[in-house]
Amino acid sequence: METKQFHFQLTSTTCGAMVRQLFAKYELDTANAGITYTLNMEIEEGENMLLTIDSDRIEQVYANLVYNAIKYTPKGGSIDVNVRIAGVPSELIIRVTDSGVGISEEDLPHIFERFYKASKSRSTKEGSGLGLAIAKEIVQYHGGQIWAESRLGQGCSISFSLPLHQI
Repeated sequence: METKQFHFQLTSTTCGAMVRQLFAKYELDTANAGITYTLNMEIEEGENMLLTIDSDRIEQVYANLVYNAIKYTPKGGSIDVNVRIAGVPSELIIRVTDSGVGISEEDLPHIFERFYKASKSRSTKEGSGLGLAIAKEIVQYHGGQIWAESRLGQGCSISFSLPLHQI
């Protein structure tokens, strides 16, 4: 992305349609991992809000969050996706929460840095340490933000926001 060879194809879509499509793509993966996967949408069906996004890149962000949640959540655990509209100007906020191993307070401020791998319980898993850094760049390109909340042993929530505009 830094070399500007990363191209975005922006299109407009409604919030609900995009979220339902993303959620559905990962139902089988979570089921195969033995993890409960739920969607809670706090969006009214009739809300006239649009996103202007590169849907493939936003799917890349969402997939990274879901696959990380699967990787660090034991069989029998849960992944909850919560979606709401908040703020002025309005933003769509997508929050992926798992019941996995969590992230320590010392690691939490660094998880969006390139090549950073959290220590101890999370470092035994495979990964390059680039997924969340790329997700951050994609979200920021779209004018949004990404953040995490976690405690070691108590799961993790990673949220991202995307700006909305009225139809």
